[in-house]
Amino acid sequence: MKITTTVTLRTGEPGAYEFVYPGETINLSREEAETLIQRGFAADDKACSTKDEPGKAHHLVEAILDAIDDLKPNDFGKDGKPAVKAIEDIIGQSISASDRDKAWDEYQALTNDG
Repeated sequence: MKITTTVTLRTGEPGAYEFVYPGETINLSREEAETLIQRGFAADDKACSTKDEPGKAHHLVEAILDAIDDLKPNDFGKDGKPAVKAIEDIIGQSISASDRDKAWDEYQALTNDG
């Protein structure tokens, strides 16, 4: 079953691990895939957009939103935004300032609604 990850997954055997980063797709057995989907670590690829890029962008934003919750006060810049490097360290993947800004805008909207 093909899934898109929302977190960094480690696959393989000891000594030969491979990493699957948020927004990337992977083929797994149906049982493994369904377990990851139920735990919120992945999404069924059919549930994502028919084009990979919008689906990947959505999952990357979700991963960044999760990472923002884990940041320490010194992980934010003078402008009040989270540091790109701090987010990258948490999610294990390079992101752009634009990716961070999209997620930050959404995070602000979510936290200001309550």
